[in-house]
Amino acid sequence: METYIKVCGIKSSEDALMVSAYGAEAIGFNLYKKSKRHIDLSKVIKICKDLPNNLDIFLLFVNQERELVSECLRSLPMAIPQFHGEEKKEYCESFNTEYVKAIRVNTNTDLEKINHDYKSAKMLIFDSFNEHEYGGTGKTFDLSLIKEKIEIPFLVAGGIDESNFKQALSVKNCIGIDVCSSIEDEPGIKNPIKVRNLLKKVRSMNV
Repeated sequence: METYIKVCGIKSSEDALMVSAYGAEAIGFNLYKKSKRHIDLSKVIKICKDLPNNLDIFLLFVNQERELVSECLRSLPMAIPQFHGEEKKEYCESFNTEYVKAIRVNTNTDLEKINHDYKSAKMLIFDSFNEHEYGGTGKTFDLSLIKEKIEIPFLVAGGIDESNFKQALSVKNCIGIDVCSSIEDEPGIKNPIKVRNLLKKVRSMNV
């Protein structure tokens, strides 16, 4: 199976089209206002009009009001909500659409509970834990914390780059990677060379 590559923190049509052209399966837009990569819904709608139909669109939310999430999903019915905060199973399932749950990992993460609570998720995303930020930190986490412990297909995020993606993909049930800061010049501005080089190296594993 081909490795699933998601590029998050997209803020421009140029970057969205570039990432798609280089062969990513998915892109993510951050609708959390405190994020350095926040983007308004109106701009996301405009960007998505020019994107190919086979590109998965993720909308990232962090502990946000139900009405905002519902509005976004009404405007972009093809999009997949990615819940990156402390959202419970009932909240995630209440929108009656497939969803992705992101988990910030540390030594206290209850993986058995996660396997039980989020088995309805399309996939999980495991990211590094930061007390003040929800993703996009560029910091890696100890992959041994999740090794052989996750039953649901997942992506690994958190500082994934050319030097460590193979280690992430070797973890059981890891189906791909979620990249952001490692391929940027600054928050929300992707570097085409970094994107191309990383995706090329990942794809070489599938040959």
